[in-house]
Amino acid sequence: MPSAASPPLTDSDTFPIDASAVDVAWHNDDQNVWFVTAQGAMGYFEPRNPWGNTVFTPGPGTTGTASSLVTWTGHGAWTFITDEKASAFVRCTTDGQYQVYALNGVTDCRALALGLSREGRPRIVAPLISWNQLAFLDSGGGVSYSMMYPDGLYGIAIAAQERGRYWLTSPRAKALVSYDASTGAFSSPIVIGKEPRDVAAAPAGDVVWVATKENVVFKYTVADGTLTRVDTPFPANHMLATADGTLWFVSTAGDAVGYVLPGKNRASTIPTGQGSRPSGLTMSADSRLWVALAGRKALQRVSRYRLAAVSGDGQKTTVGQAFPKPFEVKAMLLDGTPVGGQKIEFSVEEGAGVFENGEHTEIKHTGSQSEQLGFATSSLLTPLKEGPCPVTARWTETEAVASFTRLTVNPQPGRADRVRYVSGAGQTVPAGKSFDHPMKVIVEDAEGNTVEGAQVTFRILGENMASFPGGTDVVEVPSGPDGSADSPVLTAGDKQGDFSVQVSVADTWVSLLLRQNIA
Repeated sequence: MPSAASPPLTDSDTFPIDASAVDVAWHNDDQNVWFVTAQGAMGYFEPRNPWGNTVFTPGPGTTGTASSLVTWTGHGAWTFITDEKASAFVRCTTDGQYQVYALNGVTDCRALALGLSREGRPRIVAPLISWNQLAFLDSGGGVSYSMMYPDGLYGIAIAAQERGRYWLTSPRAKALVSYDASTGAFSSPIVIGKEPRDVAAAPAGDVVWVATKENVVFKYTVADGTLTRVDTPFPANHMLATADGTLWFVSTAGDAVGYVLPGKNRASTIPTGQGSRPSGLTMSADSRLWVALAGRKALQRVSRYRLAAVSGDGQKTTVGQAFPKPFEVKAMLLDGTPVGGQKIEFSVEEGAGVFENGEHTEIKHTGSQSEQLGFATSSLLTPLKEGPCPVTARWTETEAVASFTRLTVNPQPGRADRVRYVSGAGQTVPAGKSFDHPMKVIVEDAEGNTVEGAQVTFRILGENMASFPGGTDVVEVPSGPDGSADSPVLTAGDKQGDFSVQVSVADTWVSLLLRQNIA
């Protein structure tokens, strides 16, 4: 029955539906989010104002269990049901009419996908797990089959731009395998070494993601055949790969939506609440992510906006000294499309630091042209106290936030207290030759912090044993930002023997004697 309520006030919220969905799919025909229950009942959610949902009661011959859903423009929504006596493709039209296309026997099916046949016509493809082969359903309802694949099949994914190539997982082979619709042949297995489950393909077909029974997914790059391991907090199910390179997934065991950003080797999560049991996900035409919550009989909408930290994290400085680099973020839609002309607020906790405007917050805008499209860059931040100094970037027109959390502020060093040896002592050169390496030391305060700008004196002890440039036996060198000071080039005199160089800083209690030798 249809139901409706006031729309939520935020861009990320939960919408009750009258069923416990196991999978969801976006339908271009009616611009709705369709869902299917474990009992094979289908329905749709209307993501509009006012929103509502409808569940259609299955007709005779549609009893069984279902786990997947696919929509077909002009041909309704489809699932696959199995009971003890039969298996079938089941179609539900937008007006709620069910149609059953039975197979000649019983088998189970984990996933469905829409691909192209050898002739370039759309068809639904289903891996039949216990039959070790693919089933194909054409628009007229005819069912045909592939050759057997002895090591078994489980998941399926078909890239939007390569619908004649089907990506499949084979649990017994512990491998990823593809099927060429034009030849009807399976490829050689791509062994991943763990038992694979669900699979997802990026729209361009250049990347394929493989889930396993463990807390691990693998990214397969098609062009060079490389596999990259990515750790996840829970086993991944019902994965979705978007055009920007992000992988999205859910798991009823995790009570969260998981995602892997481009270039990352660990997954992050968006909690959906204890007992929510997220079971499927899809992306709508406006780039919003919709997640089925089987534990709440609800759908959750994930914001269509994303703000990614690009650079500036992981820096170190001292109190009162600006971080050397600004903070850069990129504003995007969920599918990776950059968005220009957006207001981004950079901020730190009041009293923790100031930007170049003298305030703890500043407003920047994302670029609107070519390489700068979607990017916003802060001014330099000067911290005012030691310790962690997290910086937050907020896309003010949305709820998207990016954080820089690996910033370290060391205390401002006190007065120079001592000088510490690093390198350059114990060298031997012939008379009249220059020593190979400078003498290097570091100046520290009483707490062990490095001190910048201290005057370090290098003094040669021993008459006419050696000299610095200009023939002098004493030089002063200021310590650098890291507290270090290197001596100028030291040249040996014309006498053989050992001599020392005294290294000191005025008003400190430690000086060094660095021995050198003339052969």
